[in-house]
Amino acid sequence: SIIAVTAAFGMKNTDVDITNQSISLNWAPEGKIPYSRVRVVRSWSSNFQALSAVHRLVTDITAGRLTRGEAEAQLDEITRQPKPYPRWIVTLCGALFASFFASFLGAPILDALAGFAATILVIWVVRQLTAWRVPEFFTLAAGGFIVSAFAMIAFGLDANITPSMVTAGGLMILLPSVRIVGAIQDAINGFPITAAGRLVSVTIAFAGMTSGIMAAVVGSEMVGIYQTELAQGLTRIYPAPVLILLVFLACCAAAIVEQTRPLLILPTGVVGALGFCALYLGELIGLGDRFTPVIGGLIVGALGRVVALRLGAPQLVVAVPAMMFMLPGLMIFRGMYQLAIDNTVASMMGGLFELFNALIIIMAIAAGIVLGDVVMRPLTAELQSNERSRARRR
Repeated sequence: SIIAVTAAFGMKNTDVDITNQSISLNWAPEGKIPYSRVRVVRSWSSNFQALSAVHRLVTDITAGRLTRGEAEAQLDEITRQPKPYPRWIVTLCGALFASFFASFLGAPILDALAGFAATILVIWVVRQLTAWRVPEFFTLAAGGFIVSAFAMIAFGLDANITPSMVTAGGLMILLPSVRIVGAIQDAINGFPITAAGRLVSVTIAFAGMTSGIMAAVVGSEMVGIYQTELAQGLTRIYPAPVLILLVFLACCAAAIVEQTRPLLILPTGVVGALGFCALYLGELIGLGDRFTPVIGGLIVGALGRVVALRLGAPQLVVAVPAMMFMLPGLMIFRGMYQLAIDNTVASMMGGLFELFNALIIIMAIAAGIVLGDVVMRPLTAELQSNERSRARRR
């Protein structure tokens, strides 16, 4: 997008380098002193509506429909525009996503409701800590501690819940699984430095959550609340039509959490539901847990590109919320839990096996989404995407 905009306004010989935390622009005009500019990303938040608006702005610039002054005025308007949904709606939808996702994994209604309540508390605490500029490691540690302590206390009070299911629901909104998929996508697309930076931040995030969970487990045992396995696996308990509905609702809720503009919410849910149908069909055929995510990711990536471009947005605005139901966040959590809690060789090997399986699934999802995007490029040439404009300018 940067190269397309600079070329559209007559800046030749530009080079752009982007990592996960900085943007560097170098311009070497003929017969003049070279010009360099660096922007460092010090903080970020989800705002897919603004991202879609910038996508449309870039398309208009590369098509020659805007002057530089008009483009600058529109960009200022985009940056000043408030997010489409207030915080309480985002918090509610985050909790709904966690409960729908837990139900999709196999949590009964009572466990999903407990996960809903725990998620609201976690989101509120994490938001407050973030506003106080507490580092992400400690905010995620606090989130992991709160959701695990909530589940263990409810279990200790003889509530008819399974702590592992409540913890799974409460942690889903915090797990940086999407960041892992983004890192794999960056590596596939030829940006290894950005991929490495994201993977390091993901490792720190998981370490923070795991430390919070461990503190909650140790604290509960000190007061006499014991749970033999906090990270036990889940099995789907609902029929396929209910699972499709749960995925649709979860993807719609995730889109609102990402601040997607209202026009894209329902299409995102439909893309996610169709992706699950493809994944479920692969499971019925017997393709295995490691290959079916490729099919689901392929459908999400392909349909996400078509839907997003038709509605004036980049592919990731639809693909990111639509793929979240496939992410093996609970599998990663189980692996780290087994590595941290039990020092036996069998437990550590089991944890490594869980992490390896999760990595394979994440790579399959990312590869499927990138492949779906690549396959649909020739079929979406008439949609005037940023990719087409950039290629033409080059």
